[in-house]
Amino acid sequence: MNNKDLIAQSEAAFIGTYKRFPAAMVEGRGCWLTDADGKRYLDFLSGIAVCSLGHCHPAVTKAICAQASRLIHVSNLFYTEPQTRLATMLVENSFADRVFFANSGAEANEAAIKLARIYSPAERYEIISLEGSFHGRTLATVAATGQPKFHVGFEPMPQGFKAAPFTSDNIAGDLAALEEMIGPHTCAILCEPLQGESGVRPLSREYLQGIRNLCDKHGLLLIYDEIQVGLGRTGSLFAYEQLGVTPDIMTLAKALGNGLPLGAMLTVNKIAAAFSPGTHASTFGGNPVACAAGVAVMETMLQADFMPKVVERGAYLAAGLDLLAKKYPILATGVRGAGLIQALVLSDVGIKQGPAIINSLFEQGILANFAGNAVLRFIPPLIISNAEIDQMLTVLDQVLAES
Repeated sequence: MNNKDLIAQSEAAFIGTYKRFPAAMVEGRGCWLTDADGKRYLDFLSGIAVCSLGHCHPAVTKAICAQASRLIHVSNLFYTEPQTRLATMLVENSFADRVFFANSGAEANEAAIKLARIYSPAERYEIISLEGSFHGRTLATVAATGQPKFHVGFEPMPQGFKAAPFTSDNIAGDLAALEEMIGPHTCAILCEPLQGESGVRPLSREYLQGIRNLCDKHGLLLIYDEIQVGLGRTGSLFAYEQLGVTPDIMTLAKALGNGLPLGAMLTVNKIAAAFSPGTHASTFGGNPVACAAGVAVMETMLQADFMPKVVERGAYLAAGLDLLAKKYPILATGVRGAGLIQALVLSDVGIKQGPAIINSLFEQGILANFAGNAVLRFIPPLIISNAEIDQMLTVLDQVLAES
């Protein structure tokens, strides 16, 4: 079947929850995808920061096939080797002592929300997030998401969630506003070290340290949502490692399974003890095949030369985007990001052209997206080469010249 046939069949069968590009992808290798018409695309979207080792990475593919031939599912009433290995690797390479596995980022955040509430005194159930945040699509995680547009049509939202003002250029004011929102019912503050969906907005070290201080002062838990920026995306295994501010709970997903559904919630012994058998569970969480993929991901990312290369390629991408920002000041105002999550920040004129720019890139075989109604976001596989970055920048230059 070609693109036209697959698209027609899909449109007849699916609920319309997605606005898709007009291509049916049938194959992926490394940083490239191929659609049903045979057209190739250089992927600077990575399944939205999921395929961080690229498509069909040999080590991941081998691990998946080997595990699928041995054991696919037994439920969490039993122990399995891949799950145990992956949990051990996460604990040994993070601040955490304990892990809970889920199937997605939203589920990992649900686990974090439930753990924060059950750990805290009964009267403390409220969680403060930040404006511009994105934490998932379930009712609880969408309520925690600090973007009202995601709440529309699903009201009333679950109670116990508030979003504090966040602007990266006004740290003292942000902290003051945040502290004013802390009350007798507050149990935790939930934030992303870098907000991906609202336009690649990093939280500064000073701001995060201020949040940590507020949590310590008021006896609150600090939860980091590293679902998009964890696992190498910013140039270290976890983003918090670069910031010098350690959370009490951290959530992961996306890159953890390199495409297989896998999420994780990590914490320390004292907090983990609040969960006991029956308080939380997941039928498919920690599936052996998904965890085998996760082990391969971790083994690859823990190689000594892996993260330095991410840092180098991230700097190369940022420098290339910065040159284009200077070349097209009417459309762009600068670059922001960390590692291999980088954004070309658009001007008011550029924002109006944002969707058209992304569509033009797609037509010329480059996959990226327009994030937060503010930036062109580039989140390629972490194995991207400088030559492939140059290919993207050349096409982007041509598209901006014509916009």
